[in-house]
Amino acid sequence: MLLLTAFVAVSLSFLILDHTWMAGMVVLVLFLRLLATKNIHLISSVLVICVFFSIRFYTWQQNVHQVMQVTPDVTQKQHLLIYSDETKISGDLLTFKAWWWEKRQWVNGYYRIRTLAEKKTLLQINKTKIWNVTGKVLPLQAPTNEAQFDWRRFYQGKNIFLAFAVTHYTLQKVPPGQMVWRGRLHDLRQALRLKLKRLPRPLDWYSAMLLLGIRSSDADKTLADITRLGLLYLFSLSGLHVFYVVKTLRRFLKLLRLPKWLEILVVLGVLPVYAILGGASASLVRAVWMCWLKLAKRLIKGVRLKLATIWAVVLLLELWRYPALFYQLGAQLSYLLTLVIVTSKTSSNWLFNLKLNAFSAPLVLYYTYQWNFLTFLITGWMNLIFEYIILPVTFIGAVVPFLQNLAAQLLQLISSGLNLLARLPSNLILGRPPLIMVLFWLGVLLWLQGSSKKIRWLALLGMSYFLTFLLLRYPLSSEVVYFDIGQGDCTLIRERFSRRVILIDTGGKVHFSMPNWKKHPTKTSGETIVANYLLSKGITRIDQLYLTHQDADHVGNFPSLSQLIKIKQIIVPAGMENLPSFKHRLAKSAVMPEAVKGVTDRVKLSDPHLKLLHPFARGQGTNADSLVLWLDFYGLKCIFTGDLDRKGELAVSKKYPNLTADVLKMGHHGSKTATDPKFVQQLAPKVAIISAGRHNRYGHPNQETLVTLQKAKVPYYVTAKVGMIKFTEMLGYFSFWDLKDN
Repeated sequence: MLLLTAFVAVSLSFLILDHTWMAGMVVLVLFLRLLATKNIHLISSVLVICVFFSIRFYTWQQNVHQVMQVTPDVTQKQHLLIYSDETKISGDLLTFKAWWWEKRQWVNGYYRIRTLAEKKTLLQINKTKIWNVTGKVLPLQAPTNEAQFDWRRFYQGKNIFLAFAVTHYTLQKVPPGQMVWRGRLHDLRQALRLKLKRLPRPLDWYSAMLLLGIRSSDADKTLADITRLGLLYLFSLSGLHVFYVVKTLRRFLKLLRLPKWLEILVVLGVLPVYAILGGASASLVRAVWMCWLKLAKRLIKGVRLKLATIWAVVLLLELWRYPALFYQLGAQLSYLLTLVIVTSKTSSNWLFNLKLNAFSAPLVLYYTYQWNFLTFLITGWMNLIFEYIILPVTFIGAVVPFLQNLAAQLLQLISSGLNLLARLPSNLILGRPPLIMVLFWLGVLLWLQGSSKKIRWLALLGMSYFLTFLLLRYPLSSEVVYFDIGQGDCTLIRERFSRRVILIDTGGKVHFSMPNWKKHPTKTSGETIVANYLLSKGITRIDQLYLTHQDADHVGNFPSLSQLIKIKQIIVPAGMENLPSFKHRLAKSAVMPEAVKGVTDRVKLSDPHLKLLHPFARGQGTNADSLVLWLDFYGLKCIFTGDLDRKGELAVSKKYPNLTADVLKMGHHGSKTATDPKFVQQLAPKVAIISAGRHNRYGHPNQETLVTLQKAKVPYYVTAKVGMIKFTEMLGYFSFWDLKDN
């Protein structure tokens, strides 16, 4: 009963919180399965539990909407309880998770450190403190581009809905009796974190990640290799961590010759403490509570609980606490694969590992867009290596001083092996499958558990994967995509079947000189926005990258983007290819110098639907030299003007007196230095697109430019307000799409 109830409750959470019709279909199928049992007691019990969960989900959602309706005004004299291990300093940025005392809720916080001395002081704080703060409270922002990581959903899964931007603070001790015991546990975790940090690499970050649930930037490369090899699920099965903790503790208690019932009681008391020390991730909490219930039932005579029942109980308890729990990939993989483990009747290790791969594949594809052919071959070995080498070596190396260097060398050897495997050409970029296909694949796999006609279902499963791959890599539709790249420009043109993929600019951030202590490593928007979208569509190469001019907000991302997406050719305004700043970026990229071509309007492009209108002569890659491109997109005429100024626009108009366009990509982010009224009048566009950053320092788009559009009766869309914008064509039919409306 509880297993079916758990499935229904999870489906109801998505139905009520997201209002998705697919979740409704799943709920309907599960209820039909419930009615098919014809067991009145079972049906009534499941319905009663689900009614309570529905009420919980609805009230939680209403509370979220109410909490997020905050006005970002300056908030003074507020108190944040910040645990010592919940802070992170990178460069001049302090980030933290805090308990907002006045509002009785958790918030995400950040603070810009002003001086090096202040940074040193903050780094020395290793005790939980109350921070008296002044700052702004903001709702967590949703992603503004398709396939961009949804931090708002991620934190909602932890019951966090607001961000607190601190501008000033003072510190005080936590008052006695108020969350002191929990603070001490967090201070202990922080002390252990600092101690593990002194271990030799990579033992330091392996132990911090596996024992304390703390991920450092040093681990990013190895985790990227693990993700590329399709082995991400290994770090979602934290039951292995708990297994070693419990096993070690029980062996120690046995030496003390304690009665078995007392031994179990001690372990039951330690497990919740370890959940906090280990970081209380969804997967760790799941493992701790499953282990806790499994041990607790031994103290109660006559109580028999199957592991699947314990799994369902833990899921329901955690889902009640965190209604958006399954917004997180970690939680999805952890609960799904644990269910596969506790219900599996396969005696063969090979078949068991194949089953784990099969169940993890739909979710891994949906979130990472890729699968590695080596995964099926190395899973069994990696399971053994993880369980019998990585975990015990990390555990022993962390607690036995004279074995630390040996443990570090073994772990380094494993990391190097993973890196070598990840570099092999065995990774397939599939793209993001439709959610309905993910549900279909998981449904078929669950059906196969009890079906006798396995060959037929496996054939159907394989065929559906193949067809999905074809539709993702070779789509029937074409699109022009205007990314919301902040204060910058980036546009994608993709023809049907991905015959030609063109990118105009890449976006980028203007970097001002700053001292080294303020610098912190971050991924570029080229990686987190542009590359993510391209990979989600199964795009692995760009045929031509047009860089309109030298400004960083147009070209800054191309080096990082080229490390993830192959760029066959770069086209720049003639003269820009010789600039030292461009050569510096090119050297940091994966593009060879011979792939760069400087052009003027005399050059005929290889794409017959794309025409180069500007520049007329060689220049220095300045705004006045910007490339101007005109596209015939299946009859929809689009123009892209980079940062060309008004003088240049009028020169283009004069040289091409019959030039018109249906879609005008506004020059210079809507600045008054571009978009001359005469230029707009000649083009007679039906719509204008403005790419500008939120709250940008330049005041883009300028009011004068907007007045020009209004006088010409041209409707316009600003990426800062509506997010990503798309024009999609399929079989001659066009659709307009922006993220705000979707």
